[in-house]
Amino acid sequence: MNGIKLKISKPKDRLFPGASKLFGNPDVWNGFEWPYIEENGEKYDLTFLCQINCTEVSALDKEGWLPKTGILYFFYDLDTMPEMANSQSARVLWYNGELSALHEMLLTDENGNSLSFSEQKIDFDMADADEKSSHLLLGDMTQSCDFLKDYLPLLRIGSLETEDAEIRFNGNGSLCFYIEKEKLVACDFSEVKAAQI
Repeated sequence: MNGIKLKISKPKDRLFPGASKLFGNPDVWNGFEWPYIEENGEKYDLTFLCQINCTEVSALDKEGWLPKTGILYFFYDLDTMPEMANSQSARVLWYNGELSALHEMLLTDENGNSLSFSEQKIDFDMADADEKSSHLLLGDMTQSCDFLKDYLPLLRIGSLETEDAEIRFNGNGSLCFYIEKEKLVACDFSEVKAAQI
C-alpha cells in the first residue's frame, strides 16, 4: 500500500466549503460540537489539523479503504502533543451529508481573535513505492507499538512550517493516525489512535 501523497500549498483564492485543507477553520454542519479533552474537570479544545474531502481522493484509493463521499476531520491535542494519543486527544469525525449545509466554524479566544493557523490547500497524488512523503493517506507508517498489528494507517502529517505555524512531531518526525480495519470498513472513526513517530 503505497498511499496517497498530500501536497500542501498556500491557496491563491479562498477555498470552497468542504475542500481538503490543512489548518484554517473546519467547515462543519449544524449541531457540530468541537472535540475537546477533559482534564481535572476542565475542558480543552483540540486543534483542528485538517479536513479531507473523500470525493477528491476516491479515484486514488485503489483498494477502496476510505469512504467514497463525505468529509473526514482530524483533530489532535497540539498543546500537550502526547506521543501516544487515544480517542480523547486524537479525534476523527466523518460527515456524509450535503456540502451545501457546511459552514466555516471559527474557534476564538475571549477577545474574538481566531485561534487557528492560516489554512493551507491540500492536493493529492499517488505516492511512489520508494517515496518517503511527509504527508500521506493510507501509506506505510511503521511504528513499534503493540496495538498497531490490528490497525491500518489512516493519515500521516509530517513536521512542517507555514507562514504562521511551526509544528515538530517527535523531533522532526510525524504524527500518524491509525484505525482498526473493521472500523474503517464500517466508516466508524470513533476509536482512532495516533502516535508520533
